Amino acid sequence: MNFRSRGNSFKYALRGIAQVFKQEPNARIHFAVTAIVLIAGIIKGISPMQWVAICIVIALVWVCEAFNTAIELLCDMYCDHKYHPTVKVIKDIASGAVLIASVLSVIVGLIVFLF
Repeated sequence: MNFRSRGNSFKYALRGIAQVFKQEPNARIHFAVTAIVLIAGIIKGISPMQWVAICIVIALVWVCEAFNTAIELLCDMYCDHKYHPTVKVIKDIASGAVLIASVLSVIVGLIVFLF
């Protein structure tokens, strides 16, 4: 195994995460909500299984946001920032995935923190 290659892969992945914050204003909102939920979980003393549920939905939202950002960048590159009806549909679908994950995370959060 080449440790330098693995280290570079990790470095590139961190650069990708940084790009999500740079490219996507909603990432800042996700970050703030993530911090609030984590602090609330610590204060409330949620159970290990509740932590698992919270961590899974937080990760799901972040993964969807990262893929959405990548898809938007690819679409913009493909059509050089000009309107294209199919590209609009693709971007809407990717955005919809983030919305689905976000709604699911709210539902899980309500279950964890209210019951």
